[in-house]
Amino acid sequence: MMNNRFEYGNKTHQKIVKVARDLFMEFGYRAVSTRRIADACGITQPTLYHHYPNKKTIYLEVLKSELFDMQTALKRIIKRCGDNLEECVFQVTYYILINKPSSMGQMFHDIKNELDEEHQKEIQQWWMESYQAPIASIFEKGIKEGKIRNPAEFGSYPVPSAYLLLSLISSKHMEQQVPEHVAKEQARLYTKVILYGLASSSEGQKNNEL
Repeated sequence: MMNNRFEYGNKTHQKIVKVARDLFMEFGYRAVSTRRIADACGITQPTLYHHYPNKKTIYLEVLKSELFDMQTALKRIIKRCGDNLEECVFQVTYYILINKPSSMGQMFHDIKNELDEEHQKEIQQWWMESYQAPIASIFEKGIKEGKIRNPAEFGSYPVPSAYLLLSLISSKHMEQQVPEHVAKEQARLYTKVILYGLASSSEGQKNNEL
């Protein structure tokens, strides 16, 4: 389970992570030095190293805090929606669309090219806990309550369904921040596609009878 040191760290920890996040998002991992982070925080490098031993540790903490915040938000949305499956999928999709970093492409590039395989696997696990697991829980609950067809009948397993929804969300808006009205339209479309497909109700009824 992912624990977030940023959540209970002192104010200097929090400031370093916040400032470093903005710098990494704007300039990328390689262009940001610990001196640059320290200067932007208004502290000395020795003070920064007292909290974090190197740039990679800071970068990992930035990613962890971002993912932990997303995990917390998605779980809160899911709890608030209760038994309303469609509204739950819509609200989760909408939240991700309007809160994805506009520089996600840069982040993926840095993770792939600047971090070793061990840390990449660790980040992948954080991502699964933060995005995939909460969304999969929606589909798992829907299956148990009979609101989604049984996986044995249709293949609608929770994790692949979550992955499919996240693929839809990422496919068009990877590099840009989505305006709220566009996010709502896209979130509603993706919700309909993931839950009901693109066939009309009459066509769906015909297929069920075959």
